[in-house]
Amino acid sequence: MSLTAQTTIVGRLLDTGATFARRMTTRKVLDRAGAFLLLIGVLAVSAYGWIRPDYNWDMVAYVAAALEDRFDDAVSLHAETWARIDAGADEGQEYHLKHSNPYNLNQWENPEDFQSQLSMYRVKVAYVALLRLLEPVTGLVQGAILLSVLPALGVGLICLWWLWRAQALQGAFLLLPFLLLADYSRMTSAAVPDMLLALVTLAALYALWRGRQWLGCFLLFTSVFVRPDNIILIFAVLIAAILFNSRKLPIAVSFAAAFIACLVISRLGEHPGWWAHFYFSCVEIQNNMADFRPDFSLFAMISGYVRGAVISMQYNDWPALLLLMMAGWALIGRFGHMGEARANMLTFALAVGALGKFVSFPLPDDRFYFVFIAGLALTLLSSWKPRFDREWVA
Repeated sequence: MSLTAQTTIVGRLLDTGATFARRMTTRKVLDRAGAFLLLIGVLAVSAYGWIRPDYNWDMVAYVAAALEDRFDDAVSLHAETWARIDAGADEGQEYHLKHSNPYNLNQWENPEDFQSQLSMYRVKVAYVALLRLLEPVTGLVQGAILLSVLPALGVGLICLWWLWRAQALQGAFLLLPFLLLADYSRMTSAAVPDMLLALVTLAALYALWRGRQWLGCFLLFTSVFVRPDNIILIFAVLIAAILFNSRKLPIAVSFAAAFIACLVISRLGEHPGWWAHFYFSCVEIQNNMADFRPDFSLFAMISGYVRGAVISMQYNDWPALLLLMMAGWALIGRFGHMGEARANMLTFALAVGALGKFVSFPLPDDRFYFVFIAGLALTLLSSWKPRFDREWVA
């Protein structure tokens, strides 16, 4: 074969490859690819969460909170709770739940101490109520697993719908890694109310982004029945509404109603109070929370914040993600892509809310900040509308 013929063949191959590349990098193809990637990621995470759930100590406490109204004594409650857990957990999970550390061992050996912990769990009234509602169909343990997996699917669908409505489906290429770094996968595997909270909160944020304030504020109000501390986000949205001159009445009503609801939930649930809970979670864990009323200590409070900050930066991703989001907000705003004022208002509220969450209770785990990171990512990507196709212009 002559050199000219070889050159012609190579040229045709290159032209064919270039044509194929152009066809595969059109906006339509990349939009569909982004949506497909996000959908596959959500399905994979949800399937893994159902097949390989994380039997953590919080699951034990929530199962006990759902059973608590059926027993008059701590011994019977303790026995029934662990019987339910042991029926589903394997040998390794049982060992971890009962013997992995002194606190778990004490809770396994002392029914009175075990029941004393439930005051910090029964205040998640909607989550406990849903466990009881699912029990006849799934049982409490499988119900707890289902209440992470189904909301995880819902969160993924909200993300997909939000990006589609914003004409920003290619943002899914960035959103999925953000969600995974923010603890989406581990939250789905863990039987805790955080994924249910994320579902309700992201639905509320989407409604606010669409300008449906009353619906969004109602959903935010309902979120405090899943986790009362989500009132911090409601307060942050109220501050943002004031600063950005948005409608204040819906969010003011929502905050007032949520504040009253939190007081009632705390009183009826016999919650030990902010300082006792802070001391337990951030300073020194307590085997028995009955009548635990530690004296306030500025040194202990500062040590709790230092511990939370250090562990957050060493072992968690939310501080770095929050900083990245703030840099992205500045850049997107600088180039005039933030669009309507609602996007700026929500971004501000979510950033302030994340910081307020840490200030009010410096727990370091990513899952406590997931709704803020996910909300920021969706709001910013919806404004930016990243494009990876050949039509994109800087």
